[in-house]
Amino acid sequence: MADWTPQRSPRSKLTALALAAVFALSGTVIAPFEGRVLHTYPDAVYGWKLPTACDGHTGPELHQGQTFTPAECDEMRNADLKKTFDALAPCFGDAQLSANEWGAYLSLAYNDGAGAVCRSSIPAKVKAGQHAAACATIEDFYKAGIKDCRIASNHCSGIPRRRAAEHALCVRE
Repeated sequence: MADWTPQRSPRSKLTALALAAVFALSGTVIAPFEGRVLHTYPDAVYGWKLPTACDGHTGPELHQGQTFTPAECDEMRNADLKKTFDALAPCFGDAQLSANEWGAYLSLAYNDGAGAVCRSSIPAKVKAGQHAAACATIEDFYKAGIKDCRIASNHCSGIPRRRAAEHALCVRE
């Protein structure tokens, strides 16, 4: 992360140090729920149509049978966080968010996609100063594909637990 300087624009006023803190905060949620797997494995929803590795990294360069070192996984996670942050930040414009809010929304976007977060009511609520309501909206992201993860038989109960952890981080002062 030390070699990356955040974009300097009205949409992103985070300093490199603050961004490192946001990455670390989001990691407190990402790490326990994504886990670290040093080889490719099938995505829980899409199977081998979406090969996954390390800390939930997906991409066209992945294929069955690949293995990775912890350092390679760190590089992938950091690149994924940067890419996710760069896609997420413009959705909030000049809104002021705490490091905990950024960490929670970054974790949510890392898991569900920046586009999904940007299309949700979260950015509008933040811009309107409704931070608690925006944080509560995190828990509306309870699906994996079309599966309702609140239903035990769908075998994705980690999603609601992750959303609860992201919500808790978001409202933490």
